[in-house]
Order: sequence, then structure tokens, then C-alpha cells
Amino acid sequence: MKVYRLKVVGMCCPVEGQMIEKALRVHTEIVSLDFDYQNRVVQIQSLRGDPFSWQETIAQKGFRAEILSGKAFRILGCASQERKERFCRGLPRSLRMACGWKSYQRPCMWFGRNRQLQELYARIRKKGWSYQRERQKARLVQTKEPWGRYCIALLFALIAEALELGHEWSYWDTPRWMIIVCSVVAIALAGVSTFQNGIFSLYRRQLTMNTLMSVAVIGAVCIGAYPEAAMVMSLFQISEALEGLAVAKAQKSIHNLMKMTPEQAIVLRGQEWTQVAVERVRRGDILRVSPGERVPVDGVIQQGNSTFDQSSITGRSIPVEKSVHDEVWGGALNQMGTVQVRATATVQDSLTARMIAAVEQAQQNKSPIQRFVDRFAAVYTPIVFVVAMLVAFLPPLWDGLWFDWFYRALCLLVIACPCALVISTPVTVVSALANASRHGILIKGGAYLEQARHIQTIAFDKTGTVTKGRPVLVHVYPMQGLSKEKVGSWALSLARLNTHPLSQAIVKASRLWHWKTRDYVENFQAIPGQGVQGRIRQNQLFLLSPRAVQMRYRVTPRYEAVIAQIQQEGGSCVVLADFLGVLAVFTFQDLLKEHAQEDLRRLHQDNLRLVMLTGDSKATIQSLAKELPLNAAYARLLPEEKLEKIRLRQEKGFVAMVGDGMNDAPALAQSHLGIAMGVRGMDCTIETANVVIMDDRLGSISTLIHLSRQTYAVLWQNIVIALGVKFIFAALAIVGFATMWMAVFADVGVSLIVIVNGLRMLRYRA
Repeated sequence: MKVYRLKVVGMCCPVEGQMIEKALRVHTEIVSLDFDYQNRVVQIQSLRGDPFSWQETIAQKGFRAEILSGKAFRILGCASQERKERFCRGLPRSLRMACGWKSYQRPCMWFGRNRQLQELYARIRKKGWSYQRERQKARLVQTKEPWGRYCIALLFALIAEALELGHEWSYWDTPRWMIIVCSVVAIALAGVSTFQNGIFSLYRRQLTMNTLMSVAVIGAVCIGAYPEAAMVMSLFQISEALEGLAVAKAQKSIHNLMKMTPEQAIVLRGQEWTQVAVERVRRGDILRVSPGERVPVDGVIQQGNSTFDQSSITGRSIPVEKSVHDEVWGGALNQMGTVQVRATATVQDSLTARMIAAVEQAQQNKSPIQRFVDRFAAVYTPIVFVVAMLVAFLPPLWDGLWFDWFYRALCLLVIACPCALVISTPVTVVSALANASRHGILIKGGAYLEQARHIQTIAFDKTGTVTKGRPVLVHVYPMQGLSKEKVGSWALSLARLNTHPLSQAIVKASRLWHWKTRDYVENFQAIPGQGVQGRIRQNQLFLLSPRAVQMRYRVTPRYEAVIAQIQQEGGSCVVLADFLGVLAVFTFQDLLKEHAQEDLRRLHQDNLRLVMLTGDSKATIQSLAKELPLNAAYARLLPEEKLEKIRLRQEKGFVAMVGDGMNDAPALAQSHLGIAMGVRGMDCTIETANVVIMDDRLGSISTLIHLSRQTYAVLWQNIVIALGVKFIFAALAIVGFATMWMAVFADVGVSLIVIVNGLRMLRYRA
């Protein structure tokens, strides 16, 4: 299954979308179609791609389509336009170019099977040219508007209106032909594309916004209202252009994600550092990242330490210190020292790439309100056209005022243009998605953004979600009168040779406790299922589990009391011992994340039920339950048991599941809304979830819920404003109190109001 994206110039409402969809359905290879009226893009899923035939089909409906996806190459070595065009004409139809040779700075996108593409490359090389693969970036789909032409049109329309008013009020005697000339010039400058699309749609018996405006303007000209016709067309085109600017502003925050990853990377090739394109970086490559540079791809620091600004990924402005063995993400800004990073992902698999892909998918995944507005607008335009026809022809049969009622019908057509209604929802949703991504919340669609307001119960995994997910040394209990420094140094000598998480926790704690390693450890070896052992200065030492200690030694009452206390607190431990007995007990805990208590308390104050589902022990859960405002907690759960708990909760209301591990994926998929922690989250968990929290803060869930509620409120505000104002002015038009000027400002003004109201979501703070 392949996905293609085509930009359709002029497609701005569901009526036109239905027209294009009906035409494309004759292509049996197309599986599904998804229309994005905000970006003027249609996304096509197809079993076998033939985008050029789709392009021709769309052209037959009067729209120009531009293919936005394909294999992009820049052909080097030939500056002759004629030779390039002759080269393209000789290619088979099954292997064609998407964007032509219109610009030497623009790569060309090719479509075909791999074998055909290899033949194409061979043919290019045979010509003595070369080709270079271009990095495909998502780009803002924005048509460059001819603002100069629109402003000149508006100027001529104002002149025509001024001449008309001066003539009516006897300020000056203006020849009628001057008013007509100024009006016609304004209509011609502003309305070429509108007339083309509108008349074409009318010819095919399809009603669009362009059809409404074309009929209104032509009707105004027919009854002699030239200045008003000019103003209608000029202001309509300017309002359309302003809508495009507003949409671009809403998209800009999202598409800035593309700027996070650098184009080049410094890679160690042999014994030399070489600058290569970031696409050529492979897993395992060693990269050098200097201060002021961004990390090219995800990786692990091999040498050096520095401070990294990850705000573009996590939304948190506080830089993070990282050293050897710490993970860094592609796009993070290195602020301090030079580091060497071992790449763990390619640019296509990096966290940034997954974020961008998810955001692009989010714009296609419409919310229920968006789908409702699209369906409503599809029937709204034809209904308005029929009502206008009835207003124009039925009342004059009784009173004979044909001119008057025809003028009212034209006003009604202009007022009822559904631009404001269609544009109100996508601008609001995209603004909210951009706001969320700026705060480190990646939402995979407007539907999930809207669903978040329904959450009644939130189920949490423990490890890595509520806690930090790594053990931390919290207590040392020396035995036999030994000091903490001495037993700590012995334990460190053994632990630094072991990769077990508890041993690594001892190594990390040694920096804070200022322990020093003893002499060289001899005969170090692992004891399967029990621990490790080694000889330090003729003294055989062991790091063992409590179970192994019970098997090897006769324990003292003090040791048993310490172990009982650790188990009651829900912690874990390792025991340092020699041949004679226990020397010390080291206690570890998986500590709560910073602000976890405060974040969960805020969620609890929002009247949400908080439930913890974990595979950890009951003692651990009981200990956490004393610190956290949980409504229920379940321990020792297998993945399928977590899934069953989610199902039971779903019978009582809307449930969200929050997790980060592979064992959470089934529960995430079952829940109404799956939320994954992005920092520690497994790939399968992030793919399964509907929302990804990039900074791993539980407080972001509260932000998500409040953002969802505010977005829903703004969506309905825009719908009420768009329909309410239009219905009021439509009623005024029918009873004869509305003029064409009022109709234009009702349409343009409402469009700008709902756009500005929707853009408020860019700055909303939950």
C-alpha cells in the first residue's frame, strides 16, 4: 500500500472535494481518499501508484493538481532546458516526472518500479550527467497570492464606488462609462480564477463557493450594480488570501519541527572525521557534535559531557546535563562541550522523524466536529443556492418587483458563502496541535485531541511512568561494626565490573557518597541466579541477592529485621558478604518522578479517578499508595491482566491508559485513549499510543485535558458565530434590509473573526 499526496489548487470546500472524489473513484487502484481542505491536499492510498493519471483526472474537473510525494533527485551536469525536456519526452509513460524542469533549484520527483528507476539512472549517467538524491521534507502547502493584483483591483473598486456615490449625491457629474470601466477592471483583476472555477462547476451542475460568488457578481452586473459587483469580487479574493495566511501561521509551528535536524553530520570514517549528508549516517557510526550544533540522529554519548537543550522535542526549556552512556535525541542542541555520539537510529527512524510523521498524520485524522462541518457544508451550499433561486423568482409573481427580489437573492448568495464555516474548524484544531507540540505533547489527530476532554479514569503503569524507572541506592546498613565507607568501597569494586541495574546504581551512587575503589579485583565471576564474587587482598567477597544469602548463611536477627523493613517499604536490596557472614545490606528504590505527587494531585482535583496497574509487588504498591492520591492500585499484573482491568473500567466510563513499556501496549490499544511516555517509551508503545508525552511529565496529561476542553469550546464558538451571523444577515437580506456591501462584510468579517478566534489556541496556556 502506497500513500500519495496531491495539492489541488482551488479546492477549498467539501463540495469541490466531493466532485474530485467522484472523479477519482473511477480509478480502481485507489483504496481510500482523505481530503484536507485547509491545506488544499488530497491524500490517496493506492495499491499501485499512477499519480499522473490522477493528476489528469483532477484537471478534467477544472482543478490544477501538483504531486507532493515521490523519489526526489536533482540532475546535475546539464544546463540546457531544451535538452532536459527532450530527455523527459523520451521516457515511457509508466516512469514520469512530477514537477517538470520549471526551476533549476527544484528537484524532480520520479515514479516507477525500482527496476525502472535503475534504468533511468543508467540513462542519466549515459548522457554524461549525474544525479543526487534529495532529502524529502514536508513543506508548507501555500499558494503564493498575487497581493499586488488584488490591491489594484480593490483600488479600482473603491474608485468605482466613489464615482457612483458622487454621482448619486450630485457632488459631480461622472459619465456612466467611467464607473463601468473601473468596475470591470476590478472584476477582471480579482475574479479570473473564481469565474473559471465557478462557471466550470456550474456547467457540470455542481455548486461550490466559487459558483455562488460568480453567480452573485454576474447577477449584480446584469442589474447594473457595477461598483458593488467589483467590491464583492475584490473583497472575496482578499478574504480568501487572508485565510491562506492564517492557515500558514497555524501550520508554521508544526512545520518548524523539520528544522530541528541538521542537513550534515560529522562522522568518523576510518581514522578521519568526514562531513556527510545526514541520510548517510548508519547505526553504529560515531558522530562528533560541537557546541552550538544539533545532534543529527538519536544516539548514546561515547565520550565527553555537555548540556543539551531539548525544548524543541520535549517542550521543557531547562537544559539537561548528559554524559557518557546517556541517550541524546536528534535535534537536541549541544550547548557546552564537544561530545562523541554513537548513532542508534538513522534519520528516518529517529524520534524527530517519528514526531514529524505523527504530526502529518494528525492533520489527516479529523475530529468528529471537523467531519460534521464537512458534511454540513457539502449540503449547505446547494440548499442556499435553491433558497436564493426561490427568493428571486417566487415573490415577484405576487408583487412584480423583479429587480428588488433579484437583488435580495444576490445578497443572500454572498452572505451564505460557507468559507467561514469550513475554515473555522481546521484552523482551530491545527493551532491546538501546534500548541500541544510546543509543550511536548504529540497528539496523533484532531479526533484524539477532542476525545481527551471525555476522560473519566486514568490508569497508570508504575515503572517509568510514575517512577523514574531505574533503581537508586537510598540506604546502606553496615554489619559487624564496619563503616559505610569501607563496605561501600568493597561493593563498588565488585559492582563496577557488573552490568546488573543494581550494580550500576551502586556505581552511580559512589559519586555522591565519595567512595573509592579498592585494589584490583581478582578472579571476578558471576554466580548464576545469585550474584557475583571476587577476591580483594586475599579476601573473598560476594554481592548476593537476599535469597542467596538465606541459602548460604545462618543470618542474624538484625539482618532479618533489616530485610523485613525493606520488604515492607517495597524496596529491593543486595547483600555484601564474605565467607564468614553478611557485611552490609544495600537498599534500592525506584523513586517517584519529580513533581509526580503534585501532578497526580492536580489530576485528582479535576475529578478524575486514578488507577495504578503494575506487575510489581504488593508491598511496593502499598508504599506508593501512601504517597499518591490513587483511587485503586493493582499489583502483580501480567499484560493480559492489565488489558482485562482496562475493559472492566471501560464499562463505567471513558478510560485513558498511560504507559511506556512493551507490556503496556495491549492496554494502551484497548483503552479509549492511549498515552505513551516518549523518553523511555518503547517503539511499539509509541506507535500504539494516540498521544505521546515527550517530556515524560505526568502534568502534561492535565495540560492535554484542559487543552482539549478549550479547543472544543472554541470549535463550537466558531460554528455558532459563523452560522449565527450568516442567518441574521440572511434574514435581513430576505426582508430587504441588507445590501451587497453588508453581504460582503458579513462574509469577510465572519471569516476573519473565526480565524482570529481559532488562532487563539496557539497562545492558550492550560
